[in-house]
Amino acid sequence: MNICANCFNDEEIKQFIATSSTSTANCDCCGKRSEIIDLSELSDFFIEFLGLFIKDDNGCGLVQLIQKDWNIFSSDICARNILSTIIDSEQIEFSIDDNVSYSSEIQNCFSVWEKLKSEVQEEKRYFSDLGSFNWEVYITSNAKIKKGTFLYRARITPDGRKKLKTKEMGCPPKERATAGRANPLGIPYLYLCNKIETTFYEVRAVYLDRISVGKFTILRDLDIVDFSNKISLFYTYSDSESNISLLDIVKRKILFEKISTDLSKPLRRFDTEIEYVPTQLICEYCKQNGADGIRFNSSLHQEGANIVLFNSSDAICTSVLSREIKNVIIESK
Repeated sequence: MNICANCFNDEEIKQFIATSSTSTANCDCCGKRSEIIDLSELSDFFIEFLGLFIKDDNGCGLVQLIQKDWNIFSSDICARNILSTIIDSEQIEFSIDDNVSYSSEIQNCFSVWEKLKSEVQEEKRYFSDLGSFNWEVYITSNAKIKKGTFLYRARITPDGRKKLKTKEMGCPPKERATAGRANPLGIPYLYLCNKIETTFYEVRAVYLDRISVGKFTILRDLDIVDFSNKISLFYTYSDSESNISLLDIVKRKILFEKISTDLSKPLRRFDTEIEYVPTQLICEYCKQNGADGIRFNSSLHQEGANIVLFNSSDAICTSVLSREIKNVIIESK
């Protein structure tokens, strides 16, 4: 079966096809005329990947699960054509039409996050031994923020003032530092955003609020744990210098998604600070293992990301903009 780059969304697979192809023809999968390769050149990757799933009547469709979690293929049709060809030609323990779930080893890895949350919220608080969860392979610094990068932080401007000063845009002093998703009570971390617009959402700005937006400059290269990091399975598989398996990559990705979801979850009025304890513990774990901060997706602004620096002196506020909120959209379901 001939396939082409148009069959995929994964940029690493598309690049592999572009550099490996030696001929142009109509693709057997999507029908487009393009540079092609034989599917057998990717079969080892897909066989190993499919080995991470098990048949499960209570699970979901294979194509649905792979596309939702990994977005490898450009369409469900291409996914079905390619995966069914691999399954039919190899000794895979399920068919393309079976419901599946991740293997028990993968499920056990991310179920311990729920166990940890329950433990520290209801039993031990900060006395959990994170080492017992064997997460040192997964929760490690995996991204950098370069010196000179600009990030942003907003505060509601008090009545009677046009905007706050640069020295007022940083962390509160220790005695005024309330607990947050990342920091415990009395230990201030610097919460920043990658986009100015994201800061409006993160401070819960309402109609006609005046906002002071501080522009921060990163003062040195930083190593962070990026819980929003997009992972290419194929890049890891094909990287000769990588010493991490597809199994571990899948574990890391799903674990990161669960932690990122809890990090970005807004605290509701009736929630208590106990809700913060699990993510505070994870941040302390990252900090103790040498990370300078973390990054996670904003749940309030789809295109935005939040960055938390453990040491506020790693960034300096160089200027402050004044903005007024002119429109607010409220949705419900």
